[in-house]
Amino acid sequence: MGWLRSRPPILAVSEFMLEVEVAKVAAVVVGYMPEIDVLDRLLISLGSQVDVLIFLDNGASSNVLMAAPVERQSLVYVDMEGNKGLGAALNKGFELAVNAGVDYVVTFDQDSHAEPQLIAKLGTAMAQAKLKDPRCIAVSPAFFDRRDGKKVNFPFYQSVNGVIKPVFHSDDENGLVNVDILITSGMYISTQAWIEGHRYDEGLFVDFTDSEWCFRVRDQGYALYGCLNVEMGHALSDAPPVKLFGLSFLRYSPVRRYFFFRATVAVCRMNHMPTCWKKRLLLALVLRFFANLLIDKNKIQSLKMMLRGALHGWQKKLGPLR
Repeated sequence: MGWLRSRPPILAVSEFMLEVEVAKVAAVVVGYMPEIDVLDRLLISLGSQVDVLIFLDNGASSNVLMAAPVERQSLVYVDMEGNKGLGAALNKGFELAVNAGVDYVVTFDQDSHAEPQLIAKLGTAMAQAKLKDPRCIAVSPAFFDRRDGKKVNFPFYQSVNGVIKPVFHSDDENGLVNVDILITSGMYISTQAWIEGHRYDEGLFVDFTDSEWCFRVRDQGYALYGCLNVEMGHALSDAPPVKLFGLSFLRYSPVRRYFFFRATVAVCRMNHMPTCWKKRLLLALVLRFFANLLIDKNKIQSLKMMLRGALHGWQKKLGPLR
């Protein structure tokens, strides 16, 4: 296949040199009404790091890499013919990657920043995590809001005896920590999971697509690891977070509020969701409800969409906007 390129073996470095198995890697990027210049920079960076680069266009992204024709030619571009949601796009991307014979897929949102050695570092982290724990199915970098003036990493989360704790540090020499969830962007995943049938829930459409998948594979005995030694810049919302009462709240459109509230209620009704996370998410949803009414510009519309989303989540009315 013309778009399947060879890549050199990855070398892992800690206190000694550890040769990592040569693995074929695909990057799967999903776009929906992106900032084209930000997306182009991400794809150009990834294109030199992976064997297969796949872009799923959920809307308004057809001119991606038009300013870089050489890079565009090697891109596997898929028009989803409308916004089919994050889950559907990721499933399509995995299908193409698996058919291309790759061993790992790294998923990305459109608004992340990939340093030149990001994929190699994640490959090293995966090899180290699998030596530590053969059940490891995915690893992820620590991430920070790339728009913030100060680079402050968001924590990973780990539940112990029913208590969820943020993790900022690791006692592991490679910076690895066993975690409950990872975010889509930068998640380095063994294709074994997809081949075994652990697909993304397309009904969730956008929010919690990654978290629900994480809880589901963990329920099947797999493990997830965050790597604090690898960092990645990412934009977490439509605009930088707002600080309110010492907490950070993300700013979204009323439509995105609908999807978030719907998905939160829906996942809390799923049997594989841990009880401690159900409690945390529902409590956070109440806090977000009142905070959103303070920070959102269109308060009445946000109120309507949050209530509508929560109702549809309870009724299991998922998929596109209803």
